[in-house]
Amino acid sequence: MVGDPQAEEERTTARGLARYAYEYLEAAILVDETIGARAGGECVSPIPAYYLASHSIELTLKAFLRHRGLTVRELRLKYGHSLKACYRKAKELGLFDVFRQHENDEAALHLLAEINNAHELRYIRTGFKTFPSWAIVEPFAVRLHQAVAPLVGYKSFTKSYAAHAAPAAQ
Repeated sequence: MVGDPQAEEERTTARGLARYAYEYLEAAILVDETIGARAGGECVSPIPAYYLASHSIELTLKAFLRHRGLTVRELRLKYGHSLKACYRKAKELGLFDVFRQHENDEAALHLLAEINNAHELRYIRTGFKTFPSWAIVEPFAVRLHQAVAPLVGYKSFTKSYAAHAAPAAQ
């Protein structure tokens, strides 16, 4: 039955959220590689790439929160589409036990959250905007997914980013 809260709880799994997150991020990377490689794409990545990556980050965080026991209702009512709120709650529930934050990660998250504040990644709004560099968005989104996906039983990316590698043991 559509709108049945119990059915929604059963159907909206952490693994399913991780799958959607993976597919949105895979699409974001393809958009950036394809459209961003065209003339004029050197300065800022295509808007759809940012939107897809932002949505992927949201879904990855919600997969983690669902894994930690939050209900679909809580995710919808308390956290909505707020990257900042989801990230804050995920950190509170132990995200950093599985995810090693890089110094640029919060900058990527906050800039994405700001640029999408009024759904500006989906609907045009004139005026000055500050876009995060794709060089910090992609590594953050991929590494976050790589940290969460194994917890919920889903595959992740095999990419690695030299600038984000763990320091060598001494």
